[in-house]
Amino acid sequence: MQLSSQPKGLFHLIAIQMWEFFSYYGMRSLLILFLTQKLLMSDDHAYALYGAYTSLVYVTPILGGYLADRYLGNYWSVIIGGSLMVAGHAVLSIPSHDNTVLYAALALIICGYGFFKTNSSCLLGELYKDHEEARESGFSISYIGGNVGSALAPIFCGYAASRWGWNVGFALAGIGMLIGLIIFSTGRKHFAHVQKANIPALRKKTAGFSHWQLIILGVIVCAIGLVFVLQDLLAGYILAVILAFSALQMLRLYRKSNTEDRKKLNAIIYFMLFGMVFWAFDQQGGSSISLFIERNIDTDIFGFHIPTAFFQSVNPIAVIVGGGAVAWLWKVLASRQISVRTLTKLNMGLFLLTAGFSLITLSSKLAMVSGHTTFLWLFIGLFLIGIAELFIDPVALSAITRMNPQGATGTVAGIYMLMGGSVANYLAANIAELTSTGTQATNTADLIASATQYHHVFQSILIVTVVVLVLGLLVNFKNRNEPEYD
Repeated sequence: MQLSSQPKGLFHLIAIQMWEFFSYYGMRSLLILFLTQKLLMSDDHAYALYGAYTSLVYVTPILGGYLADRYLGNYWSVIIGGSLMVAGHAVLSIPSHDNTVLYAALALIICGYGFFKTNSSCLLGELYKDHEEARESGFSISYIGGNVGSALAPIFCGYAASRWGWNVGFALAGIGMLIGLIIFSTGRKHFAHVQKANIPALRKKTAGFSHWQLIILGVIVCAIGLVFVLQDLLAGYILAVILAFSALQMLRLYRKSNTEDRKKLNAIIYFMLFGMVFWAFDQQGGSSISLFIERNIDTDIFGFHIPTAFFQSVNPIAVIVGGGAVAWLWKVLASRQISVRTLTKLNMGLFLLTAGFSLITLSSKLAMVSGHTTFLWLFIGLFLIGIAELFIDPVALSAITRMNPQGATGTVAGIYMLMGGSVANYLAANIAELTSTGTQATNTADLIASATQYHHVFQSILIVTVVVLVLGLLVNFKNRNEPEYD
């Protein structure tokens, strides 16, 4: 990766992406703990709200992408999105017991992600119009930068929250986003060649209002609406509507496809279902596993108490470390003319997920003895699950872009992200609710009961991963002679 061959705007874009990861994962590492410990929500309510938030941040980018394409351009969409997220974190850092303040803060952050999430990647792609040879390495650098932010965030924000209070931890996440926004803004000259905002379209009027006024009004209405969606936990209804629309899109593609494209769509639907199951289990790390650590894991080492939020760093660290190892593995296999099938790679990821949950299940089993157990097995399990991610989304999305059925890569990739993002996070929250015990686990008997409940759920997840892995191996064996699509 020669940095000298990269476009000059890369540093500024990586900065805001890194700090965006810092803000998101810093806040996310605290959220479930804040809901149960500070606001004293029940486990069921906390999981449901957490799931609503994490699923909706993958929904609003659909609208944000449309506004960027038609009106704002990617550069100004990133600016607007970052600003809304800073505002959301600022509201979240206000010491308050009023849940409405929490909902308003989350609503602003969700709206911010609508403008930021996909448009920042699209802006990165725009930088490489005249640097095509450096595109792949540039995206790799960006991916590493983002994971550095997500690895550092739980440590810094978790320490700040445990040392000075929840509001300081949330404020630090917002300050990180603000730093990224400032660095990004200083590099505006390096983005002079990217798509500009469509001023004529913004000035055009509908019903007496210019479109830029309607966009501002739309953001305000969306934020207010999201407050009620979060308050009444209505995210499932929104997802149902979007899923129905996505299913119609897939059906439309399927009906006008020839035999070859239908085979590709069948494979992509398999990837979608596979990814949805994987991420529904993987996302337990921020919800049920986080509360399991808080209640049943002994996190003291050499006289130092490790805040629960720190364990949210294990996943991105595993991605960074494992990413280099996996890249080396593919390079070695390619040099020996060995081609690994897409289904084989996905099964490798599921195998690592299964191995990780087997250790987490073991950890919960040990905690059933006295209410507490060492963090060693859980730590290794989380690390394996982090590495497993490298065999899922990158592999599936690469295959989807290679297949390109009916030239609709963007549509099917977007639906894949919807299944692996919004739907999986929503399902993850429902799975996490099964671990609820209705008690804060303040004595040994309660701790053992809590560990027992976690064990039942983690063991069930393990059984499902084994079944899905066996099915995946059978599908791979059945299709062993089928060619990979170019």
